Amino acid sequence: MWSRDWEVVRLASTKQKEDLFGLFAFCVFCVMTFALYLDVRARDRLSAGELLLLGLPYLVGLIFLAQTTELSFGSWDYDQYEAAFRAIAEGGNPYLGTRYLYPPLFADMMAFVFRIGLRFFSYVGMDKSAWVFVFYVHQASLLYFLLLSYFLSFEFAKQIGLANLRSVILVSVIYLFNVPVLRTLSNNQVNFYILASILLVLVLLRKYPFIAGLAAAVGGMIKIYPFALSAPMVLLKKWRAIFGLFAGSLLVIFFETNFFRNFELWRQFINFYRSFPVEQESLLFRNSSPMSFLRSTLGFLNLPDTILRAVFVCVVASVGVWYLFRFLQRERMAVPDGALRMDTDFFRMTGHMLDFSVISLLIAPSAWEHHYVIAIPLAIWTFTLRGRDAFLQTTIGTALVFALPVFNVYPFSYLRMAGLLILLLLVSPKNIEKTFSISVHAKKNSR
Repeated sequence: MWSRDWEVVRLASTKQKEDLFGLFAFCVFCVMTFALYLDVRARDRLSAGELLLLGLPYLVGLIFLAQTTELSFGSWDYDQYEAAFRAIAEGGNPYLGTRYLYPPLFADMMAFVFRIGLRFFSYVGMDKSAWVFVFYVHQASLLYFLLLSYFLSFEFAKQIGLANLRSVILVSVIYLFNVPVLRTLSNNQVNFYILASILLVLVLLRKYPFIAGLAAAVGGMIKIYPFALSAPMVLLKKWRAIFGLFAGSLLVIFFETNFFRNFELWRQFINFYRSFPVEQESLLFRNSSPMSFLRSTLGFLNLPDTILRAVFVCVVASVGVWYLFRFLQRERMAVPDGALRMDTDFFRMTGHMLDFSVISLLIAPSAWEHHYVIAIPLAIWTFTLRGRDAFLQTTIGTALVFALPVFNVYPFSYLRMAGLLILLLLVSPKNIEKTFSISVHAKKNSR
């Protein structure tokens, strides 16, 4: 449609990127509307509740579509991505700069998309750079993975015991009032791929552990955060999931290295990570990492930043000890029948996985506001467990993480991290024990 001078699309004849995404929005709108029509047609009568169950996700999907269309311009972040894509397409090193921080898979796939674009544009007779095609595929994929994450969040809410109507309202509100979602779209970031990977693990781990491991592997090969989920998998002895993670990672490397014959990209990635200045991005207030907070605090107190690394190591060690303590406490819980809308093993497993799904935000040297989309499952979990008895605290924590604007004012720039800690504390094993009158003692005595 973009390549033709058809009368029905004549207003897009200037062939700019915004026109391309306008046509994209029209096509996706048609598909979404047809899908809604099929859902409505399958029901004889619609109650008000059923209408809300169908209509609200449709309206939220339209808002996501509108946001994607309006924010479909190459950002500074995307320029760094494209520089890496171009380097691979030209046989160069994507890690010569200090701004492309990910494993090779994402850039390698986009270089492959570029090669497809060269042939496709030639086939339809378009005199356009194939890099326009790459940006189009990437931005369209962000919408699809955002919608996939939205759907998986419903499935996750259902598994942990939320009724359909409540889950639709809760999940929709969290996704709609969400600055990290907007920042991910406006910065053309990859976080929706990671969020979908984490949600797939949460939804599939119990029944399909091998596939859950594959999902973690693919997400980790795009951005290493999902690999943190391997820790609770090992502690829980989820060997099928671990095998899926290992097999998925090996399979990605197998194809990326041309059947284990060319490891050059991976060598470049490892060399880059070994020499990367980990403190580089912590200089800015907007960076919501603990290292950034420590650096800003030292500067505010006029203390030497030479102690920054030592203090940060202590913080990371403290988080590790805290997580281990939470794991052991949760493992010793005995949940009375009917206390929760899920059985004990599923409760423990989900709690462990959610802890480690956000650990990167507490120990990584860099954590920007758009990274916080991965805390969406934790917010759903917290509202499910504590939404009744601690509604105000849960709402405040969730609002700090997702609704807080982006600004550079110390110490308020770090309220997003504070909100994350509030959510983690609300669902700590000790607080859950008090809320649901759950006893804590050896697992073997609870069987």
